[in-house]
Order: sequence, then C-alpha cells, then structure tokens
Amino acid sequence: MALALVLLIAVLLISRAVAMRVVYERAVKNNAVSQLETLKLDGEEQSVLIEGKSEDLPVLIMLHGGPQSPIIYGNGYRGDTPELTEHFLVVYWDCWGCGKNFADNTESVTLERQVAMTCDLVRDMKARFPGRKIFLFGYSNGTILATSAAETMGDDLAGIINLGPITSLRDAQEMAYQALKTEDMSEWDKKVLEESYERNDLEGFSKLEEMVTLKTSRIFYWRDLFSNTRLMGYFARVFYSPDYSLADIYHAYYASIFGGSRFTTLRQQIYEADEKEALENLKVKILILQSEGDIYGSADFFSQLAAQKDNVTFIQIPESAHLPTNAGFEAVNRAVIDFANNNKRYALKQRIPLILG
Repeated sequence: MALALVLLIAVLLISRAVAMRVVYERAVKNNAVSQLETLKLDGEEQSVLIEGKSEDLPVLIMLHGGPQSPIIYGNGYRGDTPELTEHFLVVYWDCWGCGKNFADNTESVTLERQVAMTCDLVRDMKARFPGRKIFLFGYSNGTILATSAAETMGDDLAGIINLGPITSLRDAQEMAYQALKTEDMSEWDKKVLEESYERNDLEGFSKLEEMVTLKTSRIFYWRDLFSNTRLMGYFARVFYSPDYSLADIYHAYYASIFGGSRFTTLRQQIYEADEKEALENLKVKILILQSEGDIYGSADFFSQLAAQKDNVTFIQIPESAHLPTNAGFEAVNRAVIDFANNNKRYALKQRIPLILG
C-alpha cells in the first residue's frame, strides 16, 4: 500500500513537471513578452507576471479576489488568457500575503498597504512602459483595491474595470439576507439565517455568504454545472503552473483552507470598507461588470451611477454568477477589450444589457 502511494505521488509529480514545461514553452512561443519580474512595492519584494502578444500594447493590471485567493487572475496563469494578451500587456500580481507573495505574518497584511502596493505597481508600469495606457482590472475584493488606488492614481490611469464589484460588505449582508429569504429552506436553515443576520458582523456575514454559495446560483452557477468548465479549469490550473512551487500552491489556497482564522485584520478592514462615495467621486473612466443577481453590490446603485456620470458604464451579464460561467468569461473579455477601445455600444450587438453613462 505504501509503495503504491509512493508510485502515485511520483507519477503525479512527473506529470506536473511535464505539464509545467509544456505550458511555459507554449506561453513563451505565443507571446512577445511572458516573464516573471520582481518589483519593490511599498518596500516589499513582489513577484509579478507580465504577458502580451506584443511589447507595445496598453497595460492591464489584474487584481484578484478572495480575499487572498489568487485564483483566476493571479501569477499562476501564464498563457491562460490569450483573449486578453492579444490586446494588452497583462500584469498578474498575487496580492501581498498570498500565493507567490506569501507573508508569514498574516496579521501584518492590511488593506492600506495593499492599496499602497497597487499604487506603486501602477507607478512601476508607467515608468517601465512610458506613454502606454494603463488600466486596473479588479475582481471581487480586487475591486476595492482598484477603486481605492484610482483615488490616488486616477490621473495616471486610462480606466478601471470592476468585475463582480464590492461596494460594501455591509450592503452585501442585507442583499444576501433578502436573497436567502426567497429560497425554500428547512426550519434549521431558517434559524441559522436569522441568527447570522442578527449578528451584524463579519462572522455573521461569512455564514450568510456560505449559505448563498450553497443554496443559490448567485455566487456559483449551480443551474448549469457544465457552464462552469472554464472556472473549474482555473481552480485546477495552478497545480501545473510553471511559476508556482508546491509551497506557492499551498499559499494560493491558504486563506481558503484556514478560513477566518488568518488575515483577520485584513478581513475586518474589507468588511468595514465602503466604496460607494469613491465611485461617485472618481473622474477616471469606469467599467462595471456584474452578473444578474450578484449580492456584493446593488445593481440599482450602479444603474443610477451610470445614468448620472458620463465616465461610468454598467453592464449586467445574464446566465452567469459572481464566479463567472463560460459565457460570463467571454462577455467579460469582450467588454474589457471594447472598453479599452472606447467603443461602449458593442454590448447592444452582443445582447448584453447595457447601461451607458
């Protein structure tokens, strides 16, 4: 039995090594730029991956979600988004404290320093690629970094894209509660729902978030499991990333494994953050992408914002979730490319509901 286990591990490690080599060689062959760089951001050495089909493309800085979960838009995705690297020099950064940029002292990781690092990353890209347009792309918790950094760096940005935006987790708490009230649940689940809602704190919200994930299609699209194949590929992809060691893989999932017992300072700061006023005051171009029924931000707020401000475009994506479906990813990529090309009306042709600022 022990020998069989050893052989299985050996086969998996050999398969991983082969896959890593194939991914690396393909990415380098298909891109003019595909390289890891070590930068100093707010005094900390940070690893970023820069990738693009041409060296003279605009820059798109990806800020992943989680918090502290560099799945989908982190360092581990070399060669994985050709739709975007065709049009941008895409910069992937495992936010300080996770993945390839893990911090042993998880309580030292704060929202303020991550925002400062995001600003430094913009400054570095501006110096490295002078004259290029620079866009920030935030997903989920990454939208807090994108919006906050834009308050400081707005004059240096061509625009920000917020996918699955979080305006306030306190707002999300109310939206999660109202969404769950419409679901058929056992008496026990109803009791847990009411108790979690009445807590009105981060722990209570985390339970509501878990219930929304498991009992609705608002965070994960349970209605059609086969529509999530690309998402599932993203979760598996880090295991054969040429840029991730086994320790990096562990650290990519570290926050998910240990839940609320790690990064408690950062989690509380995110829970208390409210980005609505910042979004109302920003002058930089903003593209807001949200799946229908997403609980992390009010569609009414985004609709009104787009109606009142010429610099804001709001697109709702049907048949998707906070974690995008296959069709959702396609819609997001098209919208990002079009936003960068200043063509706001393409979504009408793609049958995606569009609200123009």
